[in-house]
Amino acid sequence: MFSLVFYLFLFAFLVFLIFLIFLAERFYNFFSLLCFMIQKGYGCAFGGGTIINAIASKKGSAFATEMKTYAQVIISDSKNGNKKISGRNLNDPDMNPYLMERCVELVLERFDCKKTAEVWTKSDIPAAGGLKSSSAAANACVMAALDALGIQVQDPDFEYKSHTDSQSNTQPNTQPNSTSGLTIDPLDVVKLGVSAAKDAKVTITGAFDDACASFFGGVVLTDNSKMHLLKREEFHYDVLILSPDFLVHSSQTNVQRSVLMKDLVDIAFDLASAGLYEKAMKLNGLLYCAALGFDPKPAVFCMEAGQNFGIVSGLSGTGPSFTALFPPTRENETQKSKEILQIRQNVKEGWNLMCPKSRIFETKTCNRNAVFESSLFSEKMKLEKKDLINCA
Repeated sequence: MFSLVFYLFLFAFLVFLIFLIFLAERFYNFFSLLCFMIQKGYGCAFGGGTIINAIASKKGSAFATEMKTYAQVIISDSKNGNKKISGRNLNDPDMNPYLMERCVELVLERFDCKKTAEVWTKSDIPAAGGLKSSSAAANACVMAALDALGIQVQDPDFEYKSHTDSQSNTQPNTQPNSTSGLTIDPLDVVKLGVSAAKDAKVTITGAFDDACASFFGGVVLTDNSKMHLLKREEFHYDVLILSPDFLVHSSQTNVQRSVLMKDLVDIAFDLASAGLYEKAMKLNGLLYCAALGFDPKPAVFCMEAGQNFGIVSGLSGTGPSFTALFPPTRENETQKSKEILQIRQNVKEGWNLMCPKSRIFETKTCNRNAVFESSLFSEKMKLEKKDLINCA
């Protein structure tokens, strides 16, 4: 009898002990949230296409599309004193997160913030396809980290020419508008992402042209060697994208063969500088197809189908994707719009026959900037108290 009472008492004591441990863990988590401040930030940036690939001459031109990459950054005090940054691509958890992590790390270093951080990304843009996925990810992550810190990005609607003649600020400015009292020049935001891309070895030139298009929207011309934004203007087209079922990483591009085309790429850049973007894109696409070993047939087929409307197509980045620019169609469907829509349908059918395993995307060029778009995205996510990982 005594033995039974003893074992019942022992059992009750163990249950009580487990209950105490459970309560202690819950209280620890609760007090951790109180003691360790958590700052969430959100950002997004645009994908794009190529007018001039900068590998040969270090000068490039690119345009933004409506395809986007979204990022969320969570910054918190380190519980054990160790600063750690971890990243995760929600589209592909197996993808190396170093680019994302390095973007956040550079932002924290710039503002002397010794904290730990998590960064997540989610994207509409196919990876390693020449569609500016890395630039969009870098810009989005930098914007999300700045948002988490309460750093205001200055209005990007400025005289772009001024940024070709002077270096941007090396130290953050102060303005009363931002949560932290600090602001940052928009071109510095781009440069942080470019630096991270170089460190992550996802680019050869730093892709400053792609980063500017992704951040500022419209079409841009840049000198990548000096990181100067030479020109930015609005760009209005419907865009058709052929995305093959294989990947080409920019860092593995044959630079030597590309440089052989430098004198002709310079001619294409001069055309773009004169505003003749369609001719520049056509020439650039044919040159880089020859240099990098891509069959230009998808671009040529598209241009032949749309020759009466000046439709142009070319290799985007270092491939394998092709982009095509169509005159924007009108909602009232004029006869011209109907003909262009029919041509676009014919091109899609032709591309499907040529590359049956490829994906085709329909989008538009985008003339909004990442500051505006990120602020809308951040406001929506914070209002709805959402995390990126839970978004459809």
